[in-house]
Amino acid sequence: MARHSNGKNSFAVAGWVIAVAIIALLAIVALVAFLLRGGSDDGSDSSAAPAAVESGSETAPDTTESAASSVTSATTTSASATKSSSPKSSSAPAPKPSVAMAANTLLLLDTSSSMTPIFGPVSQALGTTASDLANDGSTVSLWNYSSPISETATVGFRQNLGFGDGNAVAATLGGFGTGGVPQTRSAVVAAVANAADQAAGSGEKARVLVVTTGTQQDMDDTQFTAALKDAASKDVSLSVVHVGEGSIDDALKSAADDFASVDSADEAKLSGAFNKAVGI
Repeated sequence: MARHSNGKNSFAVAGWVIAVAIIALLAIVALVAFLLRGGSDDGSDSSAAPAAVESGSETAPDTTESAASSVTSATTTSASATKSSSPKSSSAPAPKPSVAMAANTLLLLDTSSSMTPIFGPVSQALGTTASDLANDGSTVSLWNYSSPISETATVGFRQNLGFGDGNAVAATLGGFGTGGVPQTRSAVVAAVANAADQAAGSGEKARVLVVTTGTQQDMDDTQFTAALKDAASKDVSLSVVHVGEGSIDDALKSAADDFASVDSADEAKLSGAFNKAVGI
Protein backbone atom coordinates (compact mmCIF):
# COMPACT_ATOMS: atom_id res chain seq x y z
CA MET A 1 0.00 0.00 0.00
CA ALA A 2 1.54 3.25 -0.96
CA ARG A 3 2.69 5.91 1.55
CA HIS A 4 1.53 9.43 0.98
CA SER A 5 3.29 12.62 2.11
CA ASN A 6 1.61 14.83 4.58
CA GLY A 7 3.48 18.00 3.32
CA LYS A 8 5.92 18.35 6.28
CA ASN A 9 9.68 17.64 6.37
CA SER A 10 10.41 15.77 9.54
CA PHE A 11 14.30 15.33 9.15
CA ALA A 12 16.03 15.57 12.58
CA VAL A 13 19.62 15.01 13.82
CA ALA A 14 20.10 12.72 16.72
CA GLY A 15 20.93 14.50 20.02
CA TRP A 16 23.99 12.43 20.81
CA VAL A 17 25.61 13.43 17.54
CA ILE A 18 25.27 17.09 18.43
CA ALA A 19 26.74 16.52 21.87
CA VAL A 20 29.76 14.72 20.42
CA ALA A 21 30.32 17.52 17.95
CA ILE A 22 30.18 20.19 20.65
CA ILE A 23 32.63 18.29 22.86
CA ALA A 24 35.07 17.83 19.98
CA LEU A 25 34.87 21.51 19.14
CA LEU A 26 35.52 22.54 22.73
CA ALA A 27 38.45 20.11 22.89
CA ILE A 28 40.00 21.62 19.77
CA VAL A 29 39.54 25.18 21.08
CA ALA A 30 41.06 24.23 24.45
CA LEU A 31 44.01 22.51 22.76
CA VAL A 32 44.69 25.54 20.56
CA ALA A 33 44.45 27.89 23.53
CA PHE A 34 46.75 25.68 25.59
CA LEU A 35 49.33 25.47 22.83
CA LEU A 36 49.29 29.21 22.31
CA ARG A 37 49.60 29.95 26.03
CA GLY A 38 52.17 27.20 26.57
CA GLY A 39 54.35 28.36 23.68
CA SER A 40 54.39 31.88 25.06
CA ASP A 41 55.21 30.65 28.60
CA ASP A 42 57.92 28.33 27.31
CA GLY A 43 59.52 31.17 25.38
CA SER A 44 59.51 33.36 28.46
CA ASP A 45 60.86 30.60 30.68
CA SER A 46 63.58 29.50 28.27
CA SER A 47 64.89 33.01 27.57
CA ALA A 48 64.25 35.17 30.63
CA ALA A 49 64.89 32.63 33.36
CA PRO A 50 68.23 31.34 32.01
CA ALA A 51 69.29 34.93 31.46
CA ALA A 52 68.68 35.63 35.13
CA VAL A 53 70.65 32.52 36.07
CA GLU A 54 73.54 33.52 33.85
CA SER A 55 73.53 37.00 35.39
CA GLY A 56 73.68 35.55 38.85
CA SER A 57 76.32 32.92 38.13
CA GLU A 58 78.78 34.90 36.00
CA THR A 59 78.48 38.60 36.85
CA ALA A 60 79.02 38.14 40.61
CA PRO A 61 82.30 36.17 40.21
CA ASP A 62 83.54 38.81 37.77
CA THR A 63 82.90 41.53 40.36
CA THR A 64 84.70 39.54 43.07
CA GLU A 65 87.68 38.86 40.82
CA SER A 66 87.83 42.53 39.83
CA ALA A 67 87.74 43.66 43.46
CA ALA A 68 90.41 41.14 44.42
CA SER A 69 92.54 42.28 41.52
CA SER A 70 92.14 45.91 42.59
CA VAL A 71 93.13 45.11 46.18
CA THR A 72 96.16 43.13 45.00
CA SER A 73 97.17 45.94 42.65
CA ALA A 74 96.76 48.57 45.37
CA THR A 75 98.74 46.47 47.85
CA THR A 76 101.52 45.89 45.34
CA THR A 77 101.64 49.60 44.45
CA SER A 78 101.70 50.58 48.13
CA ALA A 79 104.44 48.09 48.91
CA SER A 80 106.42 49.26 45.89
CA ALA A 81 106.04 52.90 46.93
CA THR A 82 107.06 52.10 50.50
CA LYS A 83 110.08 50.16 49.28
CA SER A 84 111.15 52.91 46.88
CA SER A 85 110.82 55.58 49.58
CA SER A 86 112.77 53.60 52.20
CA PRO A 87 116.47 54.35 52.53
CA LYS A 88 118.84 51.74 51.06
CA SER A 89 121.03 51.12 54.02
CA SER A 90 122.69 48.09 52.37
CA SER A 91 124.21 50.16 49.51
CA ALA A 92 124.91 53.42 51.34
CA PRO A 93 127.90 53.61 53.75
CA ALA A 94 127.08 54.38 57.39
CA PRO A 95 127.97 57.98 58.31
CA LYS A 96 131.06 58.33 60.49
CA PRO A 97 130.53 59.83 63.93
CA SER A 98 131.53 63.43 64.66
CA VAL A 99 135.14 63.89 65.73
CA ALA A 100 135.68 64.11 69.48
CA MET A 101 138.83 65.64 70.95
CA ALA A 102 141.29 63.08 72.32
CA ALA A 103 143.33 63.45 75.49
CA ASN A 104 146.49 63.02 73.39
CA THR A 105 147.01 64.51 69.91
CA LEU A 106 149.94 63.87 67.58
CA LEU A 107 150.38 66.41 64.75
CA LEU A 108 152.16 64.96 61.71
CA LEU A 109 153.13 67.69 59.22
CA ASP A 110 154.29 67.23 55.64
CA THR A 111 157.41 69.42 55.14
CA SER A 112 158.30 68.20 51.65
CA SER A 113 159.01 70.62 48.83
CA SER A 114 155.34 70.24 47.78
CA MET A 115 154.37 72.18 50.91
CA THR A 116 156.65 75.17 50.16
CA PRO A 117 154.06 77.44 48.42
CA ILE A 118 151.60 77.24 51.34
CA PHE A 119 153.86 76.46 54.29
CA GLY A 120 153.35 79.88 55.92
CA PRO A 121 149.55 79.77 56.34
CA VAL A 122 149.58 76.02 57.08
CA SER A 123 152.13 76.35 59.89
CA GLN A 124 150.34 79.37 61.34
CA ALA A 125 146.98 77.59 61.36
CA LEU A 126 148.47 74.39 62.81
CA GLY A 127 150.21 76.36 65.60
CA THR A 128 146.87 77.93 66.54
CA THR A 129 145.18 74.53 66.61
CA ALA A 130 147.93 73.16 68.87
CA SER A 131 147.42 76.02 71.34
CA ASP A 132 143.66 75.47 71.31
CA LEU A 133 144.20 71.79 72.05
CA ALA A 134 146.44 72.68 74.98
CA ASN A 135 143.86 75.11 76.32
CA ASP A 136 141.23 72.36 76.14
CA GLY A 137 143.40 69.91 78.08
CA SER A 138 144.91 67.73 75.35
CA THR A 139 148.64 66.92 75.38
CA VAL A 140 150.25 67.56 71.97
CA SER A 141 153.14 65.97 70.08
CA LEU A 142 154.66 67.35 66.86
CA TRP A 143 156.28 65.33 64.06
CA ASN A 144 157.31 66.38 60.56
CA TYR A 145 158.18 64.28 57.53
CA SER A 146 159.38 64.39 53.94
CA SER A 147 162.08 62.03 52.80
CA PRO A 148 165.63 61.52 54.15
CA ILE A 149 167.49 64.69 53.14
CA SER A 150 170.76 64.17 54.98
CA GLU A 151 173.39 61.45 54.78
CA THR A 152 172.75 60.34 58.36
CA ALA A 153 168.95 60.13 58.06
CA THR A 154 167.49 56.68 57.45
CA VAL A 155 163.80 57.58 57.58
CA GLY A 156 161.85 60.58 56.39
CA PHE A 157 159.92 61.32 59.62
CA ARG A 158 161.20 63.08 62.75
CA GLN A 159 159.78 63.48 66.24
CA ASN A 160 160.23 67.13 67.19
CA LEU A 161 158.15 67.37 70.35
CA GLY A 162 156.92 64.57 72.58
CA PHE A 163 153.45 64.68 74.16
CA GLY A 164 153.25 67.78 76.30
CA ASP A 165 152.17 71.42 76.22
CA GLY A 166 150.77 72.32 72.80
CA ASN A 167 151.71 75.97 73.25
CA ALA A 168 155.31 75.01 72.36
CA VAL A 169 154.29 73.84 68.88
CA ALA A 170 154.01 77.27 67.21
CA ALA A 171 157.62 78.22 68.01
CA THR A 172 158.92 74.86 66.80
CA LEU A 173 157.02 75.15 63.53
CA GLY A 174 158.73 78.50 62.93
CA GLY A 175 162.10 76.75 62.67
CA PHE A 176 161.05 74.25 59.97
CA GLY A 177 162.24 74.32 56.39
CA THR A 178 160.87 72.31 53.44
CA GLY A 179 162.48 69.87 51.04
CA GLY A 180 162.44 66.32 49.75
CA VAL A 181 159.38 64.34 48.69
CA PRO A 182 156.35 63.34 50.80
CA GLN A 183 156.94 59.77 51.95
CA THR A 184 153.64 59.92 53.76
CA ARG A 185 152.76 56.27 54.31
CA SER A 186 155.78 55.21 56.34
CA ALA A 187 155.46 58.37 58.45
CA VAL A 188 151.76 57.67 59.16
CA VAL A 189 152.46 54.10 60.27
CA ALA A 190 155.20 55.25 62.66
CA ALA A 191 153.03 58.07 64.08
CA VAL A 192 150.05 55.78 64.68
CA ALA A 193 152.27 53.26 66.47
CA ASN A 194 153.65 56.05 68.69
CA ALA A 195 150.13 57.31 69.47
CA ALA A 196 149.09 53.75 70.37
CA ASP A 197 151.96 53.57 72.87
CA GLN A 198 150.89 56.92 74.34
CA ALA A 199 147.27 55.75 74.66
CA ALA A 200 148.33 52.52 76.35
CA GLY A 201 150.67 54.34 78.75
CA SER A 202 148.23 57.11 79.68
CA GLY A 203 145.08 55.02 79.64
CA GLU A 204 143.41 57.71 77.50
CA LYS A 205 142.44 58.08 73.85
CA ALA A 206 144.86 59.44 71.25
CA ARG A 207 144.48 60.97 67.80
CA VAL A 208 146.90 61.44 64.91
CA LEU A 209 146.29 64.44 62.63
CA VAL A 210 148.12 64.16 59.30
CA VAL A 211 148.53 67.36 57.27
CA THR A 212 149.68 66.23 53.83
CA THR A 213 150.15 67.43 50.26
CA GLY A 214 150.00 63.91 48.85
CA THR A 215 152.15 60.78 48.69
CA GLN A 216 155.23 59.64 46.86
CA GLN A 217 154.88 55.96 47.49
CA ASP A 218 157.41 54.37 49.78
CA MET A 219 154.92 51.53 50.41
CA ASP A 220 152.42 50.04 47.98
CA ASP A 221 148.78 49.75 48.93
CA THR A 222 149.04 46.21 50.27
CA GLN A 223 152.12 46.93 52.38
CA PHE A 224 150.64 50.14 53.75
CA THR A 225 147.30 48.56 54.69
CA ALA A 226 148.99 45.67 56.46
CA ALA A 227 151.53 47.86 58.29
CA LEU A 228 148.88 50.33 59.44
CA LYS A 229 146.68 47.49 60.70
CA ASP A 230 149.58 46.18 62.79
CA ALA A 231 150.27 49.64 64.24
CA ALA A 232 146.65 50.56 64.93
CA SER A 233 144.88 50.50 68.26
CA LYS A 234 141.21 50.75 69.20
CA ASP A 235 142.20 53.77 71.30
CA VAL A 236 143.79 55.68 68.39
CA SER A 237 141.91 57.62 65.70
CA LEU A 238 143.36 58.89 62.43
CA SER A 239 142.37 62.25 60.90
CA VAL A 240 143.75 63.45 57.56
CA VAL A 241 143.64 66.95 56.03
CA HIS A 242 144.91 67.10 52.46
CA VAL A 243 146.18 70.59 51.57
CA GLY A 244 147.14 72.07 48.21
CA GLU A 245 146.31 70.86 44.73
CA GLY A 246 148.30 67.61 44.69
CA SER A 247 146.73 64.17 44.15
CA ILE A 248 144.94 62.64 47.10
CA ASP A 249 146.27 59.33 48.42
CA ASP A 250 143.18 57.13 48.16
CA ALA A 251 144.58 54.40 50.43
CA LEU A 252 145.28 56.97 53.15
CA LYS A 253 141.85 58.53 52.69
CA SER A 254 140.21 55.12 53.01
CA ALA A 255 142.15 54.35 56.19
CA ALA A 256 141.27 57.67 57.87
CA ASP A 257 138.48 57.96 60.43
CA ASP A 258 138.03 61.56 59.28
CA PHE A 259 139.18 63.14 56.00
CA ALA A 260 139.05 66.67 54.59
CA SER A 261 140.63 68.47 51.65
CA VAL A 262 141.52 72.19 51.49
CA ASP A 263 142.98 73.54 48.26
CA SER A 264 143.12 77.11 49.56
CA ALA A 265 146.02 78.96 51.22
CA ASP A 266 143.53 80.91 53.35
CA GLU A 267 144.64 80.58 56.97
CA ALA A 268 141.10 80.78 58.34
CA LYS A 269 139.91 77.90 56.14
CA LEU A 270 142.96 75.83 57.05
CA SER A 271 142.48 76.52 60.76
CA GLY A 272 138.82 75.55 60.53
CA ALA A 273 139.69 72.25 58.85
CA PHE A 274 142.41 71.44 61.41
CA ASN A 275 140.17 72.27 64.37
CA LYS A 276 137.34 70.12 63.04
CA ALA A 277 139.74 67.24 62.40
CA VAL A 278 140.88 67.18 66.06
CA GLY A 279 137.48 67.83 67.59
CA ILE A 280 137.69 71.46 68.72
